[in-house]
Amino acid sequence: RWSQDTDHPFYYPMLAVLAEEGNVFDAASHWKCFLPVILHVLVVMCMNKLYRRIAEKLTEWENHETTLGHENSLILKRFLFEAFDAYVILIYLAFFEKDITKLRGELVSVFNVDTFRRLIVECAIPLVLQRFGEDKHINAATRKKTDATESDAENSSRLVSEAKRDEYEQFDDYLEMLIQLGYVTLFASAYPLAAFIAIFANLVEYRADTWKLSRVCLRPRSIRTDSIGTWKLLMKCIIWGSALTNCLIFCFTSRQMYQWMPDAFLIDETSGHKTFVPGKGWYVVLTMFGIERVLVVTGLLIMLIVPSIPEDVAQMEERRQFVREQQSQKIRGSDALKKRMDEGATASIDFGRPVVAESGNSGPTSK
Repeated sequence: RWSQDTDHPFYYPMLAVLAEEGNVFDAASHWKCFLPVILHVLVVMCMNKLYRRIAEKLTEWENHETTLGHENSLILKRFLFEAFDAYVILIYLAFFEKDITKLRGELVSVFNVDTFRRLIVECAIPLVLQRFGEDKHINAATRKKTDATESDAENSSRLVSEAKRDEYEQFDDYLEMLIQLGYVTLFASAYPLAAFIAIFANLVEYRADTWKLSRVCLRPRSIRTDSIGTWKLLMKCIIWGSALTNCLIFCFTSRQMYQWMPDAFLIDETSGHKTFVPGKGWYVVLTMFGIERVLVVTGLLIMLIVPSIPEDVAQMEERRQFVREQQSQKIRGSDALKKRMDEGATASIDFGRPVVAESGNSGPTSK
C-alpha cells in the first residue's frame, strides 16, 4: 500500500533498526519476535492500572446517589479505556492498513500472550506471595507461643493468616472476560481458532479461580441478584457489533470478497493492496451490508424463537410460586382464626365479669 515515495505515517527509523536481523526485536527469530508483543501487553497492563485509579477518583467525584449508579459509571469508564487499549492496534491493522496477515499475526500474539499473562498474574504470583507470607506468620506464631497447646496455636495461626488474605477482585475478572469476548467475536474472521483457545483458557482459569477463592483470597460476600447488570449490556453491544466488524474484514481486509466478486476489484501485485473497479464499488458495499443485515435479522429471529427461560424452568418457577402462595394463604388463615379465637375468649371473660351500677345503692348486677 505504501510506495517508496510515500513514507508510512508510523515509520520511525530509530525503532525500525531494532527489528532488523540480529537486533533485539528480530522478526525472523523464534523468540525475539515475541518481545514487542510482551512489551505491548506489559505497557497496556500498566496503563490500565493507572487509569483504574483515575476512573475510581472520577466516579467518586460524580457523587452518585446509589451504589448501583456508582458501579455502572465505573464499569463504563474502565471498559471504554481498556477496550481502546486492547483493540486500537487491531482496528488500525484491519481497517487502515487492510492487511489480514498482520492483523492475524498481531491478534494471535496479543491474545495468546494476554491469556498466559492472566494465568500468571492471577494464580501463580498470588500463590507464591501467600506461601511466603504463611511461612513468616507461622514462624512468628511459633516463637510467641507460651502456654497454648500446639493444636490451638496451629488453628489460630491458620485463621489469622486466612483473615489477612487479599480481597477477591470480581470487577477485574468480569472486565477481562469481556475483553476476551471482544477478541473472539469482533475479529473472528481473522482468527477463528481464538474461540477454541478461549474455551480451553476459561476452563483452566475456572479451576484456577476456584482454587484462588478457597486458598488465596478472602471469600466474597454473596449478594442475590437477577442478572449481571451493565456487564450484560456491554456483552450485547460487542456481540451485535461483531456482525459489522467481521463483514468489514470480509469485504475490505481479506480476499474473501475478492474470491466471490473478482471483477469488482483491482489487485496491485507488488504490494497486494486491492481497490475497487470504478463504478463497481457500490455493488461490493451493498453486498457487504446485505450480509450484515442478514446476520442481524438471524440473531433477532433466534432471540424471538428461543426463550430466555427454558419451558421446564418456567414451569418449576410457576409451581414454586403457587406453593408459596398456598402456604402464605394457610398462614394468613391460621393467623386470622387464632385472632378470632382470642377475641372470643376475651369476650367470654368479659361476659362473666360483674358490673357495678353507676347510680343508687343497688348491688352488683350481671350483664
